[in-house]
Amino acid sequence: MRFAAFIALLLLAPGLSAGPVTIALDAPGYGDKAVVLYRYMDPFTLRLERIAQGHTDATGHAVITADVEGTVRAQLRINEVSADLYLRPGQYHATMPLPRKDEVRTISGATKVNLTFPGLSRMDVNALVGDLNMRLDAFLAEDLATDPNSGMDAVAKARNRQGRMEPDSAKGRPDLFISPRWNEARVDTFARKLHKFYAGVEDPWFQSDVEYGLAGLRLGPRTDDRALFNRFLKDRPVLYNVPEYARFLSNFFADFLLRFPFRTNTVQFQREIKNASTDSLKALLARNDFLKDDRLCELVLITGLYAQEANKELDRAGILSILGQIKEKSAYAEHRLIAANMLWDLTAMSVGMKIPAVDLLDTAGNALPLDKLLDGRTCLMLTRPGNSFGGQELAAMAQLQVEYGNVVHFICIALDRSPMELAAWLRTQPKFNWPWYAPVEQQRLLDDLRIRNAPVLFMLDGNLLTASPGPLPSQGLVNLLHAIRAKDAEDRKLKPDRGVPAPRH
Repeated sequence: MRFAAFIALLLLAPGLSAGPVTIALDAPGYGDKAVVLYRYMDPFTLRLERIAQGHTDATGHAVITADVEGTVRAQLRINEVSADLYLRPGQYHATMPLPRKDEVRTISGATKVNLTFPGLSRMDVNALVGDLNMRLDAFLAEDLATDPNSGMDAVAKARNRQGRMEPDSAKGRPDLFISPRWNEARVDTFARKLHKFYAGVEDPWFQSDVEYGLAGLRLGPRTDDRALFNRFLKDRPVLYNVPEYARFLSNFFADFLLRFPFRTNTVQFQREIKNASTDSLKALLARNDFLKDDRLCELVLITGLYAQEANKELDRAGILSILGQIKEKSAYAEHRLIAANMLWDLTAMSVGMKIPAVDLLDTAGNALPLDKLLDGRTCLMLTRPGNSFGGQELAAMAQLQVEYGNVVHFICIALDRSPMELAAWLRTQPKFNWPWYAPVEQQRLLDDLRIRNAPVLFMLDGNLLTASPGPLPSQGLVNLLHAIRAKDAEDRKLKPDRGVPAPRH
C-alpha cells in the first residue's frame, strides 16, 4: 500500500477521532481513594502523563472523564495499584480487582492488576488486543513445546525476577520473541490463520498490530534481516502508536549502534557523540542500507543512544546534548516528543537538578511550597509512619538529627496521613521532633519526585539535589553528614566569618 493511501486510511479509521472518553469504574475494596488516569506519552520511554483524576465513593465507584485522540494506551492507578488499558472516545465500564495476597505492593504502582470490562463489545480495542496477545502467547507456548532448546531459552527470558512467568506478551520483556530458532513454516501457517480470523475487523490500527505481532515471531539470530526489513520496514511509515510495531522496531534494531557504527567506525563514532554532531552521526548511520530513510535513521539514533546512555565507552554529556538538539530542532514532531521524554527520564531528579515544585501541608493544615522550606543543606525523607522498616530508619535518623542538626536541616514528608492524623501520630513520637509535612496531593508528589519506594531520602543544597536518592540512615547517611560537617569546619578555618575578611590585629 502506498504511504499516502495508508495514512489516509488510518485517518479515516474508526477510533482515530478525537473526543471525550468516560470510564465508569467499579473498584470494590478501594473505597474513598484517589484515582488517576494516565496516558503513555510514547512507546519507547513509556513516560506517563496525567490526563484525568477522580475519587471513589465508599463503595469504590468513580467516574473519570478525559479527552483522547486516536487510540491511547493508558493506565489507571489507585494508590500503589495500577492497570493498563486502551482508550478511544466513548464510554467504558471497568472493574478493578484487588491485588492477590502474594503480589508485592509498592508505592510506585508496580503492582499491576488486570481490568475486566463487563459488557465489552468484541470489537472494542481492549477486547481485540487482549485476544491477539492471548493467541500470540498460545502460539509461543505450543511452538516452544516442540523445540526443547528454544523453549528453555525463551522460558528463561520470559521469567521475571521473582521466578514467575509473565502470561501476557504485551507486558513481557521486549526480547521475548528472540530465540535461537523458529519454524518458519509454522509461523507462516499461524499467520494465515490469524489474518483469516481477524479478516472481518475493519480497524487499520488493530490490523497493523496483528501484522507486527506476527513479524515479531520471525525475529531471531538466524533471521534473514534483509528479507525481514524489506517486508516490514522498507518504504513503510513509522507507526509510533501501534504497540507491536514499536516492539518489533526496537527488537530489530536492538544494539544496532554497537553492532555497526561502533564496531566499524569506533573512533569516529565516539568523537561525533562527544562533539554532539547529530548530522554527522546520522550520515554515519545512513551508510547502512537499512537507514537510508531520514526518519527511521533519526529514530534508531535516539533510541540507540537512549539505551546506551550508561555505556562508559560513550560520552554521556554528548548523548544528552544530541537528545536536546532532536528535542528542539527535529523535523519530526514525534521525535521531538520522544527526545524530550528521554531527556526527562535521564535527568529528572538527578544530582545537580532542581527538585520539582510540590505543595505540602503542615500539621495544622496550612499549605506551603516545598521550596520555601529548603534553606541551605537539607536532609529530606519521605516515609510512611507506622511502617516497621520506616520506623527503624526514623529511629536512626533521630540519633543523627541530635548530632548533625546544627549543619543540616531535617525534614520529613509523611505519606498516607492527613495533617490531623500526622499531628496525632507525632504526639506519640516526641523524639521525631523535626518539621513534618503531608502532601497536598500524594500521587502528584510521588509522580513529580519519581518516588518508587519508601522510605526514600534526598540531600539538597537549597533546591538543588546533591544526593538523589541519598543513603538511608541504615545505609551510610552518617558518612555523608560527617563529610558535610567536616567541610563546614574546613570552610570556617579558611573563612571564619563566611566570606568577610577577618580583622587584622
